[in-house]
Amino acid sequence: MRRRTLLATGVAGLAAATIGGPASAAGHDRRRAVALVPLDDRPVNTWCPQMTAASAGAEVRLPPRDLLGRFLTPGDGAAIARWLAATGDVDGYVISVSMLAYGGLIASRTAAPTLAAALANLAAIRDLRATRPGAVIEVHDTIQRLAITSTGTDLDTYRDLLVEWAKLHDQVVNLGQEELRARLDTVRAQIPDQVVADYLAARARNHQVNRLMVEWVADGTIDHLVLSEDDTAPVGLARAERVELEALVARLGVGDRVEIFPGADEVDALLVARVLAAGAAPTYRVEYAGISGEEWTAQLEGIPFAENIRRHVSAVGGRVVDGDADIVLAVNTPSAAPAQRGTDLDAFVGRIGALLAAGTPVIVVDPLIVNKADHALVARMEARLDLVALLSYSGWNTGGNALGLALGHGTARWAHLRSSGSGYGVPELRAPAQAHAEYLLYRFVKDDGWKNVLQVEAYAHARAQGWNPLALTASQKSYFDGWVRDRLVPLTERYFADHFAGHRVLLGRRGAKTFTATLTRFESARVELPWDRLFEVTLEPRLRLS
Repeated sequence: MRRRTLLATGVAGLAAATIGGPASAAGHDRRRAVALVPLDDRPVNTWCPQMTAASAGAEVRLPPRDLLGRFLTPGDGAAIARWLAATGDVDGYVISVSMLAYGGLIASRTAAPTLAAALANLAAIRDLRATRPGAVIEVHDTIQRLAITSTGTDLDTYRDLLVEWAKLHDQVVNLGQEELRARLDTVRAQIPDQVVADYLAARARNHQVNRLMVEWVADGTIDHLVLSEDDTAPVGLARAERVELEALVARLGVGDRVEIFPGADEVDALLVARVLAAGAAPTYRVEYAGISGEEWTAQLEGIPFAENIRRHVSAVGGRVVDGDADIVLAVNTPSAAPAQRGTDLDAFVGRIGALLAAGTPVIVVDPLIVNKADHALVARMEARLDLVALLSYSGWNTGGNALGLALGHGTARWAHLRSSGSGYGVPELRAPAQAHAEYLLYRFVKDDGWKNVLQVEAYAHARAQGWNPLALTASQKSYFDGWVRDRLVPLTERYFADHFAGHRVLLGRRGAKTFTATLTRFESARVELPWDRLFEVTLEPRLRLS
């Protein structure tokens, strides 16, 4: 990544004043808080929601770490249910059914957790409503993806075959495409009966629970529900399940309280933002880098991206508009022709720069390439924009993941800045601004530098030694914890020096006055592999403001 000279750019069009120390928090009895039962223990479902809240001056309360499980070891849903019952004095609850019912996302894809045990754990949501009738209860679950989890075992042999079979089965049995039946039978013959039986048992159990959650919205147990389609496709068993759930939502008349969309890992942060921005009802205008999202469907998704945007925006409590809006969603879509890609990106970044110069809040969503940032876009943003002036950015994993993570962070931050001039006196603004900058730094380094450079090198290094990068042994993980740390910490520090140091971060506004502070120093970064694989990384930078 290229170093460049920094300009401390400030906030265009607004009178600015620096704050030398913490401001008063008078008038607030406690810090705003959200109780979160996360999808699993990975940073995207724990640290990212925490930073989303922290950038808005709030906190996320999680169950004890040892209850959440890790990778192939399920969490303790029964113990989490007890934790949930004992957790009060919060602004809302965000509850992952996958964790509470089964022990996490990975466990939800297996047939091991019984329906009876899942329902016993889920009774905690009913109990919560009974004991706290006025509580805000946000719930989400996944429509199971087509692929099983890669575990480095013999089961991986059937992973791709199961995906193909699940698509063909939907096409032949549900959609009547009989011309594909011969291929369906050929693929099915290659998969052991027990593997198919376990796969279908997990799907059937999860689908029954998803139906129950919709019914709980109808009877008032749940305020709002998101059913996210985990790594989906236009056809497949997941599509058929989604259609049934959509019909149930329509029949029960709860379409205003249930969203179904492609995604999964982003929903914890998205719903935390919904709780924190409650009542703000933000509006969003969408601007695309290339073709319209009405004409483009992201990889691993089954609906046009514009529709996915509308559903995610609804889930966070906002709406998409065509004209003036509170926030602009700048979305990186493909160009109509490869030859015009550079021109499209230059114009796109130019529009973002003009919006920032005019004081317009901007969220940048980078869903174009699965599992990583579009470096061509990021490089232009680094060269031409004040990255710190953005509300948020994400280019991680699927399109829905990138969208929801950026939308959650940006919306929570926008709501906080909007309320910073309230009549309670000048609130404590420095800690939220620091968290915001740290989370922005994390997103750019992780989604571009880690995914496009260091992770590629790490995978190659592991394979050169005959190791499976998606199933490391304990000693291999320990080795790569050090390998990754030795490279990612300096990369993060360099990125801060190149693109963050000396820049002013917006703290808040009071009347006609805008308060800012300067990002002065990179303090440290905690780095490790959260699971025994190289797919994701823990990166927690700490910065200092002047």
